[in-house]
Order: sequence, then structure tokens, then C-alpha cells
Amino acid sequence: MKDAFAADTEQKKGAERGVNDAPQGIGMAVAFDWGLVVQILVTPWIGPFFDSNPFKGLPVFVASLISLPFAAIIAVFGEGVRRGWRWTRPVQLVFNALLSLGGLASLYSTWQSIQRGNYWPIVTEVILVIFSPLIAWRLSRPVTARWFATVTSAEARKRHGGLWPYLIAIWAIVGGVLQAIAALSR
Repeated sequence: MKDAFAADTEQKKGAERGVNDAPQGIGMAVAFDWGLVVQILVTPWIGPFFDSNPFKGLPVFVASLISLPFAAIIAVFGEGVRRGWRWTRPVQLVFNALLSLGGLASLYSTWQSIQRGNYWPIVTEVILVIFSPLIAWRLSRPVTARWFATVTSAEARKRHGGLWPYLIAIWAIVGGVLQAIAALSR
């Protein structure tokens, strides 16, 4: 009870100073990374239903084995962001900033796809032009940099535990499957 009161008092003091010590963009970044994992894992299974299947001619099992190491690396990276590993923040920030530029560069081809009646590229554009820059901007905030610089992995897991990973996983699954379909529908 005493700890809850102390935490509440500290939070009120921070609010009075206009300071919010909560990191920003962690959930979005993790959902982005885990969504990419879902996309990589789902593509071999739904790819045979599309003409642009990157694994054309390979059995689904073999295609899944090929994509598994890539998915595992990105899953570990996303978990690193969730756990506050210091080196993951700048990598995620730069990666999302570059993807934002790629999204801007592909706006014209998305427009052409829409004119031909293919609306799936909108999914990719929303991710690249809206979510990627938002992730980069929120991760670049001083409060987030300070959090990554000072948090321990145990503290980060506690903060981003409970239902948090499951809710993020729902977003990742929905986004990853939609992006896999969008990528295969080009």
C-alpha cells in the first residue's frame, strides 16, 4: 500500500511538472516488428494462391524452413525493443525512417495500382507513410531515449507484460496477414 501511494504521489508530481516518463512508440514498434514476423511466416502458406508467389515451385514446407530464420531474427529484435535493449532503439528508428522514405517513393505506383482496381497496396502505404514515420518520431523523443538508457530488461518486461504482449500480438497478426496479402497482390 505504501509503495502504491509513493508511486501515485510521484506520478502526480511528474504531472505537475508536465513530465511524462512513459516511453513512446514501444508498442507500435513491437507490433510493427512482430507484424513483419507474421508476414514472413504466413507468406509461404498463402503464396501459392497468388501469381506473385516468391516461393513459386517450392513446397510450402521448404519455403517455411527458408523463411523461419529471418522471422526468428526479427522476432528477437522485436522482443529486444519490448525489453528495452539499448541498441534496438536507434536501429528501429533508422529502419522506420528509411521505410517512410520508401513509402513516399512508392506513392505513385500505389496510385497506378488503385487506378487499375487493385486497392491492396493501400495497406502497405498506410504502414509505410503513416505508421513508420510515427514510430520513428515517437522513438526519437527524449523521454523514450532516456527510458532506453536507464531501464533494465526486467523493468521493461514488467512494464510491457501482462496483457500488453497479447494485445500487441493481435495487432501484429492482423497487420502481418493484411501486409502479406498486399505484398502478394501486386
